[in-house]
Amino acid sequence: MSASIFTDKAIEPNDMMLSQSLAEAQTLLNNIGTFIETKYGGFKPEWKFYNQKSGWIMKMFSLKRNVMFIIPCNEYFKAVFIFGDKATESIMQSNLPDTMKHDLLNAKKYAEGRSIQVDVKNRNDYENIEKLIQIKMEN
Repeated sequence: MSASIFTDKAIEPNDMMLSQSLAEAQTLLNNIGTFIETKYGGFKPEWKFYNQKSGWIMKMFSLKRNVMFIIPCNEYFKAVFIFGDKATESIMQSNLPDTMKHDLLNAKKYAEGRSIQVDVKNRNDYENIEKLIQIKMEN
């Protein structure tokens, strides 16, 4: 995964730090949480420090299911999904952008599936995130 802007293991990010770093993209991140909670319930974000290279990354859960990862960047964030074969097939048949499909198909396949990273900087990026969440949760 790409590196978070939060790299100090001793300082777990908080809402104020996230809001200052993401600026206007904070609203889009809040919308993701609201969307997961409203549509699937049990929304819970959790910070995890993986290593010095990746820094602090937010995992988003619905009930106990891992939905996605959020990598905070300067004034935007990366949404990272891991899709199994069934979800990958659903994405290939969807109306998501061809570049996204290409990136997913060319991602290295691991036991848990293939990953895709999407930069979320504006409302257009966000609409694709909702589609990816739905595919993740339905497969």
